[in-house]
Amino acid sequence: MTVAAAANWLMSNPTGDLVTTAVGPWPDDQDIDGVTVGYTPADGTYQGVVYTLARMDDGVAVRAEVAALTDSAVCATPPGGGTWGAPGQG
Repeated sequence: MTVAAAANWLMSNPTGDLVTTAVGPWPDDQDIDGVTVGYTPADGTYQGVVYTLARMDDGVAVRAEVAALTDSAVCATPPGGGTWGAPGQG
């Protein structure tokens, strides 16, 4: 399986009741080394699951990172006055 095929499979098979933050499917002909595919609750909060996919000699490695914030959690403002992206978007 290629990284693009694995990423497209993840986007086509959502995790639980989460929605993907990916912008669209990867073309199958792209030779890519790695991508991330994020999922978040429909409410747009900064919590969810991020899958990191990386090409390996014998296929594709997949790592899942899960984050959940408590009601009292506060995220610091990023340097330069920017904003944080949704899970999987940096």
